[in-house]
Amino acid sequence: MKLWYLLAAAVAIGAPSVLAQQAGPAGLGEVIVTGNRFNTRYAQQDRPVVGLRRQADAAVMPVSISSDTRDETTRKKEIHTVLLAALDRAPDADIELVSGTVQLSPVTKANYQELQFQYAGRVDTSKTDIMLRVKLAGSAAVAEKKLIDFIKAISGSGRATIDKTGGLTLTIVNPDQYRDEIYRRIAAGANRAVGFYGADYAVNVSGLDRAVAWSQVSNTRYFCIFRTAFQWGSRAPGGCRRTLT
Repeated sequence: MKLWYLLAAAVAIGAPSVLAQQAGPAGLGEVIVTGNRFNTRYAQQDRPVVGLRRQADAAVMPVSISSDTRDETTRKKEIHTVLLAALDRAPDADIELVSGTVQLSPVTKANYQELQFQYAGRVDTSKTDIMLRVKLAGSAAVAEKKLIDFIKAISGSGRATIDKTGGLTLTIVNPDQYRDEIYRRIAAGANRAVGFYGADYAVNVSGLDRAVAWSQVSNTRYFCIFRTAFQWGSRAPGGCRRTLT
């Protein structure tokens, strides 16, 4: 089964190589946690109380394969040689190579030549940017070490090298799958809150049709929410007066 990803905001690795996009399954697929829909800062203090806190599914790290060999044909061949070496080693290391800016696709031996070569800042220098993905089974430090060790184990070719260009970023697999669970938690919280006021009071909840949002809350965990508004008050017409977002 093919794996599909969505990168919700740009990761600071420059303009990465992009593979031709193919039709993927419905839904978000896997998203970058720190690229959340509302640009929520890390561990924000004003996130809604009701939500779902979960362990991230995987971690990714941006890398660049570059060469400054003067001859262009030789330079590109060296980059591809290093890329193929990474592809050969990745399965045994339980690591996957992915590429893209919005929807990330696996890099394979069948499509690696579709990756774009980019200017690398100097004359006669080219690069290809990709990401390394690893399942997050333990701590972020363990995942980061595994990816860094993988990078160090890849041999260069000619003047081509592979280098880390950014830090570790968490991912979620299809955050929309948690919509029903968040609904249940919002309903339970609203019912509990209004219960303190008696049977004559009700809660009106708006915003449940909005997209699931997310933000990172630790090195390995994230928080899925809806941006909702609560109104509660008497069941009589015009009774809901208090609003909480």
